[in-house]
Amino acid sequence: MKEAVLVGQQIILIYIYITIGILCSKKKIITHENGRAFSNFLLVVVTPCLMIKSYMRPLEIRHLLGLLLAFLLAFLFHILAIIISGLLIKKRDDAKYLIERMGAIYSNCGFMAIPLIAATVGEIGIFYAVAFISIFNIVIWSHGVMMMTGQKKFKLRPALFNPGVIGFMTGLFIYCLQLRIPAIIDQAVTGIAALNTPLAMITTGAFLAHIQLKALFNDRHIYYASMMRLVILPLVMLVLVKLLGTHTWMQGADKVIMASMLACAAPAAASITLFPAKFGLEGSHGAKIIALSTLFSIVTLPLVTFVTRIWAA
Repeated sequence: MKEAVLVGQQIILIYIYITIGILCSKKKIITHENGRAFSNFLLVVVTPCLMIKSYMRPLEIRHLLGLLLAFLLAFLFHILAIIISGLLIKKRDDAKYLIERMGAIYSNCGFMAIPLIAATVGEIGIFYAVAFISIFNIVIWSHGVMMMTGQKKFKLRPALFNPGVIGFMTGLFIYCLQLRIPAIIDQAVTGIAALNTPLAMITTGAFLAHIQLKALFNDRHIYYASMMRLVILPLVMLVLVKLLGTHTWMQGADKVIMASMLACAAPAAASITLFPAKFGLEGSHGAKIIALSTLFSIVTLPLVTFVTRIWAA
């Protein structure tokens, strides 16, 4: 129950950041162009620094084993999410169903899940969450791009050479070789990594400021995609974790499970607005899914945390 309360408190803090973003947008302090620039800065600079910072720690075998488990759970979740969303979100004449599938599959595992994981699991939780974020980046830059463009050919380069994966590989290299980083570089990376949640949520608020609330509640497809993201897919993953007996696989598996569950139960990723817009689809439809799933997550995330703690971890 303690973890659920902590998650609830962190979600309230996140909503404060979002509200600041909305107010800044309304007052023209943050323009649409600023928002896009902030998004690129988060993607290219802040997220890699967060990954690198999480791996600047002493090497321990048990943590390496936990990292392998985190990778396995992240891979299984994304495979399940792709299959289930393809079955439950039916193809329609308009291309919006593609954005809804994307919203169901891809969670805000970096910007929103990280502070929740830090509050409930601690710093080691961020270490494990980076595995989920890495798989997220590989899958969204391969499957996500293929889904948005209609291409059938898998392209290896964007899947492996994107800021998230590069940040992860750099951090893992530092961790495995136990490289000593100069104090001034450490401070710079730490400072930039600390921008992750406040800047991301303020930017999200700036984008949400232009969405009419009425539009959120009049589209059943938005509801359905949000429930897929927040409830159906996390529950499927939770059942799989329980059936596999994952909590018995190693010492500290409960921390890996909790970090992974919070990552896969987070609201829809900001990418479901950026990717459709990049490839000529309706990015505002993705923003509506982000808005509604973020709104409902204040209830669903503490519940997922509570159920995970008493049942699977």
